[in-house]
Amino acid sequence: MPDRTRTLLLVDDDSNLLIIIKMFFQRQGWHILEADNVNDAIKLWTANHRHIDAVMTDYAFPEGPTGLDLVTHIQMRQRGFPCIVISGAWKPEKRPKDEPASNLFYRAKPFEIREIAELVTRVSSAWKRPEVEA
Repeated sequence: MPDRTRTLLLVDDDSNLLIIIKMFFQRQGWHILEADNVNDAIKLWTANHRHIDAVMTDYAFPEGPTGLDLVTHIQMRQRGFPCIVISGAWKPEKRPKDEPASNLFYRAKPFEIREIAELVTRVSSAWKRPEVEA
């Protein structure tokens, strides 16, 4: 029996970056749900959380909540859910430290797409979906 299609919730207000990441992950066999702000991402999460395997979100948005607000929303409902936060504001040597125990990882833009894809695949594959979901 083939593995089910993996799904990534991708959140960024940079439409060019969304297209590049989406195309790369789709070529790797991922289904992509995309939003350009956190409020829309929360709506997508609420409607599809049982099928989402990982979230990759920008940190800063022009208005409204941040990517960390999205991570908090998700991880309060599914503890340890795989989340990657990306930002153009962090210098690689100054980015926040990864939190493997919480399955939360940070990467500075620009990043190597293959490294991000490997990270998303690794953390989503290792995460065990709870039997009962909120």
